[in-house]
Amino acid sequence: MDDLIMAAIRRRLKTKPTDLGQPPRTGLIPAKIGDIASDEQHLRFRFPPLLKRMYADIGNGGFGPGYGLIGLTNGVPDDTGKTAVAIYDLFRSDPELAWPNGLLPICHWGCAIYSCVDCLDPDFGMRIFDPNGHDGDDWSDAFFEESLSFENWISSWASGVNLWDAMYGDDGHIARILSARRKEP
Repeated sequence: MDDLIMAAIRRRLKTKPTDLGQPPRTGLIPAKIGDIASDEQHLRFRFPPLLKRMYADIGNGGFGPGYGLIGLTNGVPDDTGKTAVAIYDLFRSDPELAWPNGLLPICHWGCAIYSCVDCLDPDFGMRIFDPNGHDGDDWSDAFFEESLSFENWISSWASGVNLWDAMYGDDGHIARILSARRKEP
């Protein structure tokens, strides 16, 4: 199955390397296997096998949904100049945020919205972190389910699904949740 997904990703990259207007990155640089292993050791959890393969075989960030996957160590950072590992460490160090263990930000959508893979979930489920609708002391209202697995999430993107619209478009599931919250007394 991974081979089919990797082939679909490569086809998608020929026409649209990222969703949000980033210019195509020429010469994507794959991650070194040692860097991936070092990041896993540092974070104390394993990445989804397909994600590791994408980083090692296609590139260490800079392609994919949103503004592109955020690279691991020595990879393409997000717009703040941070890698996925650095963002995770930063979020985990904030006691008020109470960032969940194993929830690795891998895709930035802008406005501080991140798609994250739950590396402690056996299916590697995807969750959105969106602090924009947050209200109060408990940050749990800033997390939303996005996809049951990383594999489903990246397969959807590779097959041409607009993941942003699925979340925030007129019929997007997160847009509906946020709308309902605004209507609550």
